[in-house]
This record gives sequence, C-alpha cells and structure tokens, in this order.
Amino acid sequence: MLAIAKSLDVANNRIGQIVSVTPLLLVLVQFTLVLMVHVFGIGSVKAQESLQYINALMFMGGVGYTALAGEHVRVDIFFHKMEQGKRDLVDFFGTLFFIVPLCILLWLTATPFALNSWQGFEGSTETTGLHLVYILKTMPLLFTFSLSIFAVANVIRLGHALLKKDSGAE
Repeated sequence: MLAIAKSLDVANNRIGQIVSVTPLLLVLVQFTLVLMVHVFGIGSVKAQESLQYINALMFMGGVGYTALAGEHVRVDIFFHKMEQGKRDLVDFFGTLFFIVPLCILLWLTATPFALNSWQGFEGSTETTGLHLVYILKTMPLLFTFSLSIFAVANVIRLGHALLKKDSGAE
C-alpha cells in the first residue's frame, strides 16, 4: 500500500513541477500586455483571457502538490504545538472526513460541468477571444484529480503510520 502512496506522491510532484512554471508565465504575459497597451497602444483579448487560464492552471493544478508539501493554509492554532502522532491523527481524520467527501462532491458536480462544455466546445463570448472555455471549465477536474490523489496517498501513508505506532513497531 505504501508503494501506491509513493507513486501517487510522484504523480503529484510531477503535476507540481509542471504547474510551477505558471507564475512566471503569468507575470510575463501580464508584463507583455502592459507594454502592448501602454507603450504601443495595442490590445489583445486573447492575451487578456489567457491570464484566466494560466491563473486557473496555477491554483487548481497546484493544490495537491501544495497539500503534499504541507504548504496549505492551516487555521488550527493548536496543530503546530502537537506531537507528531497527534498531528498524524488530526491529518488522517481531517483527510478522511473533510477532503475525501469534498473530492467526491467535486467529482460528482465538476464532471458534468466540464462534459457539458466539451460537448459544444464552448468558446469565448468575445469574437476575438480564446475559444477554449471548455478547457477552462475542465480546470475544476484538474483540481479534483490533484486533491484526490493527495487524499488517497495521505490516508494510506497516515493510516500506515498510525497502525505502526499502535502496534508498537517504530
């Protein structure tokens, strides 16, 4: 089972590596847009719309990697003071009772949302815009996929650590 968790972590790391270029890409496109508009007086709806796609890819694609790296936001003020075993317990049940149901709900709602958009290859409302709205509407599935593989790997990894601790085999 730990081999499955490790392979899911590798997949999430790969997604994170791919998505890691998006902040730079976002800055470059925005900088180019500012130059085009304010220096040359040229606008581009496609370039402006591309910022939404890049932003969606950056945040929705990187969620699983961020969670795996432990860089997600924690509201719990007691968590960082806990010993590792208690943190593992909180993470295990938090993943099992909050993230897994969220992923199930997202799979059930985001899939028809994306499929409906793909059926008609939904495009931009702007005639000169990007006619790839169906790809933008697929980003919630990327979010769900990334978070789901994190959740499965986390439940396996933490479950193993908790069982190992309970059996006394450290």
